[in-house]
Amino acid sequence: MILIIGYGNSLCGDDGVGPYLIEQLAHLGTKLPEPVNLLSVRQLTPELSEQVSRAETVIFVDAAFGETPGKVSCYKLTNTTSALRALHPGVHTHHVDAFLLLSYARQLYGRRPLAYLYTIVGQNFGLGDPLSPAVEVALPALLSRLKARITRCMNLASPK
Repeated sequence: MILIIGYGNSLCGDDGVGPYLIEQLAHLGTKLPEPVNLLSVRQLTPELSEQVSRAETVIFVDAAFGETPGKVSCYKLTNTTSALRALHPGVHTHHVDAFLLLSYARQLYGRRPLAYLYTIVGQNFGLGDPLSPAVEVALPALLSRLKARITRCMNLASPK
């Protein structure tokens, strides 16, 4: 099973890009391969670790801070990628981040799935702000990259 978690506050402009993309994926409906579970949350919480532990792959989607609004990045979250916290401050603006959630899944449930983090650099983060033009322009490419990742993950999981 692939679990895709989009997180952020949709009331704060670009911070809501994670939930927005989950909504876009949900509109694809039957075009998504089975089993793909979509989850939209305001922030990551320790309670999600059980659900994360049951997935073969988890894909996190979040907004980030940075110099180039609209820039899309993908990180494979391995045990050695915690250095991303220092290099990319927008990747860990929440109290519980993807790294900690994966750690909880391993510690509490004995299983840490393959994981990826997709980020898009935002520009508008104020209460009531709309998505910035740079993020709106980049959304189709990010959606396409997510669909391609889902397909690759499904191909890895299928029996040979």
